[in-house]
Amino acid sequence: MDNQPVQKPSADSPSNETQRKERDVAIDYLRAILIVLVVFLHAALAYTSFSTYDETRWVDSSAPIVDTSRWPFLDGFVLYYDTFFMALLFLVSGLFVIASLERKGSRGFFIARLQRLGIPFAIGALFIAPLAFLPSFLMADPRPQAPYLATFFTSDGWPVGPPWFLWVLLLFNGVVVLIHRFAPNVLAKLHKQPTAFVIFLMTIISFLPLSLVGSHYWWLTLGPFDVQPIRLGLYFVYFLLGMALGTGQRWQKPGWPKYWGAWFIVGLFSFFVYMGMVGETFQLPVLVSQVILGITFAASCTGASLGFLGAFRRFVRRPHPILDNLSANAYGIYLVHYAVVLWIQFALLSVSWPAWGKFSVVFVGGLALSWGVSELARRVPAVRRVL
Repeated sequence: MDNQPVQKPSADSPSNETQRKERDVAIDYLRAILIVLVVFLHAALAYTSFSTYDETRWVDSSAPIVDTSRWPFLDGFVLYYDTFFMALLFLVSGLFVIASLERKGSRGFFIARLQRLGIPFAIGALFIAPLAFLPSFLMADPRPQAPYLATFFTSDGWPVGPPWFLWVLLLFNGVVVLIHRFAPNVLAKLHKQPTAFVIFLMTIISFLPLSLVGSHYWWLTLGPFDVQPIRLGLYFVYFLLGMALGTGQRWQKPGWPKYWGAWFIVGLFSFFVYMGMVGETFQLPVLVSQVILGITFAASCTGASLGFLGAFRRFVRRPHPILDNLSANAYGIYLVHYAVVLWIQFALLSVSWPAWGKFSVVFVGGLALSWGVSELARRVPAVRRVL
């Protein structure tokens, strides 16, 4: 996906730019598993205890499809994944940016980014998003008199779902291109690999101040350009951290990051503290509670990110055919899975199954069907060049 390193040293093509032996398999597979977690998250949101559906204005629902069957067991997984997996995707997306910039130049790099990110975003916003959100519209009561597409692109605000990541990443790439073009000395300062502790400090610095302003779960919508503004600083910093890591070799060694297992445990412990603070019954000053929430969220993000990076670097040593195929189709899965998942959830609304059974069908079926759609689509040469 996007800048994410399906190949090494460049991620501009998922299959043809370099030979198989040049791939960074650990990062390749980490990216793919993160996409699987995205599918898991969207499959689970219909069945968590905290999901809500607004029948009078469906676009204001916490999830497009919300079933009456709930499985609170999913709550913790969804909230835990939410603390780190998008930040980690931005970090992975930045790993080979500087190498690609130096090889292609500002103009060539940005044209490649427009093709790799802009075209899929436009397809997702114009075609996939209306298809994905149609079931949520059909659940609304009463439904508007105007045709669905007319309201979808106008009064309903044009929600896009997961493709928001693509336009934000394109924006980050654009900023970096401008810096590379007009202030290369600034970009040169990134040629210094951050330590794990520096990553932790930068996570706090980029997240905590904005988290004191408002809820980091709040979405800002400007037409098809959705974003969580409170997290924007965190995502940009992780993108820059990925760029900085990619300029050296230390992060490619099996021992990096040092004590990754300890970081993972610290992150998990911080998440439990964060959840305890969210549901606190004891009295603390508001500012104190907000600071603790911000720090524990940042620690959970850092710990999980470093833990996953270290685990994949430590244990993934050689390619596997199934994971190779999953990795090759990860971008396509990301782009189409939302529509597949929401329609399966919609189809199961009237089925008298327990929530765990519905979730299992949605997750496994959504992943498998999205994988198959991507595999078929990528047989078209023009599609394969983008995905």
